[in-house]
Amino acid sequence: MSKEAPESAPKDVAVATAPAGARPPVGSGEVFFEGIARHSVVLGGYLKGFFVIALGVVFGILLQKIERLAGYPLWLLGLLGVPMLLVTYLRHVTTRFKITGKRIETEHGLVSRRVDSLELWRVLDVRYEQSLGDRILGNAKIILIGNDRTDPVLVLHGLPDHRALFEKLREAVQSARMLSRPMEVVAGHEATSGEVAAIAGDEGRHHH
Repeated sequence: MSKEAPESAPKDVAVATAPAGARPPVGSGEVFFEGIARHSVVLGGYLKGFFVIALGVVFGILLQKIERLAGYPLWLLGLLGVPMLLVTYLRHVTTRFKITGKRIETEHGLVSRRVDSLELWRVLDVRYEQSLGDRILGNAKIILIGNDRTDPVLVLHGLPDHRALFEKLREAVQSARMLSRPMEVVAGHEATSGEVAAIAGDEGRHHH
């Protein structure tokens, strides 16, 4: 008996692809930003460290003019400012942000690590502020006000492309709140429609 040759699979299969330049819908898991803020936002900390270094060096040189202290390298007093610079730098580079269309995660800590998460559907307002100093340095603050009683305000200061990021966050917050349909179930508390349904189901089981 002759075996029939298997049918060859079609070579050209139509595959749906997104248009060039298309973005995921707002409110999705699209990553808007991931990384650290610009170093210019901690410029004050760096300046304090350099000031202590300069002051220590000058003070040490002046002390060396005293005959009893002339043989000591007192200019090393300037090294007192080095730990300040190091701590400022490490605190900055270990504070990382991950901003998506669903939530904002803030990771920080020099030794132990902690991650705080803010769901965008819990945000009530998004503001954009830019002081004179921020305008000079090219920075800005994005302020998110949520319904968390313990920590209702989150400030994002000095993130790159801050204006575009603000617009994306504002749209994502509106989309997230519309999709989640937050509603009050108890005074001062908001829940999504899913949470409300779960609460209603629990009450129904208790009554029966």
